[in-house]
Amino acid sequence: MALQFGPRLKAFLDEPLPIIAGTTRRDGSVQMTPLWYESRDGQIWLNGGPNRDWVKHLRRDPRTTLLLIDAKNMFRWAQIQGRLAGTSMEGADEHIERLSQRYRGGPYPGPKIDRMIVWLDPERVTGGENGQAWDVTG
Repeated sequence: MALQFGPRLKAFLDEPLPIIAGTTRRDGSVQMTPLWYESRDGQIWLNGGPNRDWVKHLRRDPRTTLLLIDAKNMFRWAQIQGRLAGTSMEGADEHIERLSQRYRGGPYPGPKIDRMIVWLDPERVTGGENGQAWDVTG
């Protein structure tokens, strides 16, 4: 059964916080990458390119750990462990535009070359707010 995010966690994930994606390099060391994201359809959607190191790492080892921290309250945080569910170039330009509106309030400033949507399936969530664990079932 897939994880189901409750209303408190959904509201937290709807905030335009950067997400830090931890992936595993070939030598076993961890790479941490700050990214824009959106929570959609029970998944975490990222946007990157096929030649980005973090994407290559996920294709080799589909496990990832994502970290979000509220900049105003470091004790309000979520760690999401998950797996690569898939990638697609289709719709990726529109997706980076949506992310740019979410995070910058305007159009994406960079070139749209080799954009790709990366879908992650959450498997475990830790963290919380105000001493209460996040509302997750499954």
